[in-house]
Amino acid sequence: MSALVIKAWKAEGKPIDDKNNYVSITGRESGLIAWILSLVGVDPTTAILVGLDRVEFSSSSLAGTQSRLIPLQSVCSTYYGYHKPWKAAVGIVAFFLFFGTSIASAIMEGGSRSGGASIFLGAGAAGFVVALIYYFLNRTLTLGFVEVSGHVSGIQFKRSVIENVDINEAQAKAVCTIVQRLIEAKERRALQAAKP
Repeated sequence: MSALVIKAWKAEGKPIDDKNNYVSITGRESGLIAWILSLVGVDPTTAILVGLDRVEFSSSSLAGTQSRLIPLQSVCSTYYGYHKPWKAAVGIVAFFLFFGTSIASAIMEGGSRSGGASIFLGAGAAGFVVALIYYFLNRTLTLGFVEVSGHVSGIQFKRSVIENVDINEAQAKAVCTIVQRLIEAKERRALQAAKP
């Protein structure tokens, strides 16, 4: 599953729209073409809506739309996770340092010790900057629901630079908590309705 870029993220303990949705999350495909399509208003999007009675996953693209409606009582658990690509960031720094060392040693063999040292330090600094950018732009958040049948419906998001929407673990946990409270409230209503 590829990570989507967050376009909109709304989650509150009270309804956020006139359809009694408590959670509304919308993401779009990442990349330049998807961004251009979003400017025109025909971008492929994926949305999660959580209301009093159901969880709705919907995705749309130029080819059409698809929706999955899950009754709230069919959701047995929710999950979230946060992935930080620190290994890849360390690999980027190591690559730049290796590249800088190779060039620096070639320059030093030519007799210029100060030029070799400055190349090495410059490569290390450039690697550190590229690694930081990569690390912060590629953190991903996973949010999902497990149905009683065992089917897992999940989605991965990453930060949107253009829309300037960042997400974190606390926001994902809040969504899971809201869904759990809605499930418990629905079960209480069903029990009260079943009492004579």
